[in-house]
Amino acid sequence: MARDSRTTWFLRRACVDALRRAILLLPVLIMYGCAPTALPDVAWPNPPDAPRIKYNRDIRGGRDLKPSSIAAEILLGAEEAMSLRKPMGIYVDKSSKIFVTDTALSDVLLLDTVKKDMVSLNSKAKIFFKPIGVATDGAGKVFVTDSQLDKVVVLNEKGEVLSYLEEGDIPFKQPTGIYADQTNRRLYVTDTHHHHVKVYDLDTQKYVKTIGRRGKDEGEFNFPSHITVDSKGNLYVVDTMNGRVQIFDGEGRFMRAFGQFGDVPGMFARPKGIAVDSEGHIYVVDAAFNNVQIFDEEGQILMSFASYGNDRGQLILPAGVSIDKDDFIYVVDSWNRRVAVYEYLGKKAKARGTTVKGKAIE
Repeated sequence: MARDSRTTWFLRRACVDALRRAILLLPVLIMYGCAPTALPDVAWPNPPDAPRIKYNRDIRGGRDLKPSSIAAEILLGAEEAMSLRKPMGIYVDKSSKIFVTDTALSDVLLLDTVKKDMVSLNSKAKIFFKPIGVATDGAGKVFVTDSQLDKVVVLNEKGEVLSYLEEGDIPFKQPTGIYADQTNRRLYVTDTHHHHVKVYDLDTQKYVKTIGRRGKDEGEFNFPSHITVDSKGNLYVVDTMNGRVQIFDGEGRFMRAFGQFGDVPGMFARPKGIAVDSEGHIYVVDAAFNNVQIFDEEGQILMSFASYGNDRGQLILPAGVSIDKDDFIYVVDSWNRRVAVYEYLGKKAKARGTTVKGKAIE
């Protein structure tokens, strides 16, 4: 009987404590649960110039995809969920599914903005060690480069391994960047330590040819890394240790290059991810500048956005970047363990009725 009495007392005490906490938190629940305070917009460039880029949100895991209530989290506790630890590469497909490689988790994570969850693509395969780049073919295949395995893995969205990409005449040595050109049915892979880009048929995954070799001349590379393709089928290669970006046509012919090492706008210190928006602007992430520079089609600097820090819109050691069909920009913020999302305030944003500080964009 004594033990039962003590149990009853502890249960009663727990109930009283829970009720007391709820009463103390009632003002907070009302303030945050019913009328959350809107945070001020963060946009670039600064006034009086018209804003061109707007910070949208951060994604640290599946929980950030779900509508949440601060009040519910305070009362019931935050949901335990898988979170990013050291994100590296990113790709957003046409259905707004976000694929992120994470080198600390040795995983590729699929963040589904429709189902509002995040799942591991390595839970079944268990084959990744240092996944870097990721891309999809738009028909269910996911391509992942692993710079420690020296392999390119082909799998489906369930995480089931379908095959490994054939290596051509020379085995891969630290493959990093990858991009699937769904219009021209080409798959491009950066073979960093061999200083070239391999080209494959996207449908058959058969090796086609190699672009470039080591050097500093036009069409040559020095440890190339990230790549992308624009709507015209032109290939953009971050020529990392030459401090520049090189552009090739769909046949692999050199077109032009821009950039050099330096510490002023338009130059690079540690160039990483690259992407192109629907209007042809070129975005290049720089991990040393902790920002993203935007260039026109000819490689002339237009502006930059973001800065060092962990606040809204800031970055520390950013890496990959991807731009979706609506011109939202997803930047991997590695040190802060998140993906920072921005919005290009161009034609599509204007059609959506996007506002900055309550005003319609120009």
